[in-house]
Amino acid sequence: MQDYPQYRSQQKLIHWLSAVLVILAFLLIMFKIILSHFLGGMPNIYLLHKSIGVLVFIVTIWRIKVIIQYGIPEVLDKHQRLQRILSKSTQGFIYIFLLIAPLSGYLMSSRPLNVFGLVSIPAIDMPNEFYLFFHSTHLISSYLLAVLILVHILGALYHYFWLKDKVLQSMLAK
Repeated sequence: MQDYPQYRSQQKLIHWLSAVLVILAFLLIMFKIILSHFLGGMPNIYLLHKSIGVLVFIVTIWRIKVIIQYGIPEVLDKHQRLQRILSKSTQGFIYIFLLIAPLSGYLMSSRPLNVFGLVSIPAIDMPNEFYLFFHSTHLISSYLLAVLILVHILGALYHYFWLKDKVLQSMLAK
């Protein structure tokens, strides 16, 4: 039997689904030139990137709903005040940027958002300066999200390899 707090199965699923979707969205853009040859050109790359962004947004809303409904297990000891502050703030900013990045990605385009070729979300008509603002917001929030995810990963690895506690296992084990 486990002697450490566990995230619910639903929370683990959402966490790893988010991770896969965000990594895919980043990889599509980072390697768009190479991937465009295999995925039928740049329009398909952007279609996939934007569609994955919609999924990231939806999964993040679902994630927040689950957190509100069930809470988050206390995997860090109450005496580890600094670690708890760093952990909670990093996670909180990750959630914020998981909402801002896809939303600003949608708002930066003056064209309808075609989700996997199945659903079309109409564009919002705005002055050109707004599109430029949302484009900058999308880039900055995406880079900040990447940095925070790296901090999150390093923190989990620090707990596993250095502290040898069960923080990482709370998101991995059944």
